[in-house]
Amino acid sequence: MSGFYVLDVPEFSSLVDAAMKSGDCKLHPKRGHYQFVEFENEIEILRRDTRMSEAVWYGCLTGGLDGKITQFDSDRLKLVATNEPILGLDGK
Repeated sequence: MSGFYVLDVPEFSSLVDAAMKSGDCKLHPKRGHYQFVEFENEIEILRRDTRMSEAVWYGCLTGGLDGKITQFDSDRLKLVATNEPILGLDGK
């Protein structure tokens, strides 16, 4: 299981929406001020689909990532699942 944490603020809500539309993702219930977007295999998100400015875009993974970044530039974010256990998601 792999995924990324998104701070639950309006500036990042379009990132969650784009992720959910881009592939086989699961949005977990909010934990504190974060949402966890789980994905299998690979996910690709285009910045144009999020309508984020570059400044906000480059902060989109500051919540944390359980996976591997294969591309992250001003236009595209590609993540690959490592399928390792996710710390903290199961309450441990």
